[in-house]
Amino acid sequence: MKIIGKIDKGTEQIRICLHEWKAQVYCDIRLWYLKGNEYHPGIKGLRFNAELLPELRSALEEAERMIEAGEEVGDSREMGESQG
Repeated sequence: MKIIGKIDKGTEQIRICLHEWKAQVYCDIRLWYLKGNEYHPGIKGLRFNAELLPELRSALEEAERMIEAGEEVGDSREMGESQG
């Protein structure tokens, strides 16, 4: 596993990692928690085939654009609805 980035959130970190499993490269974005003096991976996170990174990057850039433009983004009750 290779740690690509860390975002500190007090006693937690969001870690972006790459790792290989069964000849496939995966990206893992996971919340790690501090226990004692060490960080440990939590269950909250997302693991996906690294081939999807361009699509994820595009979606994140669109989210950033919407936030910067002040567009209405809705609330979490709408998350289960189709966003065609």
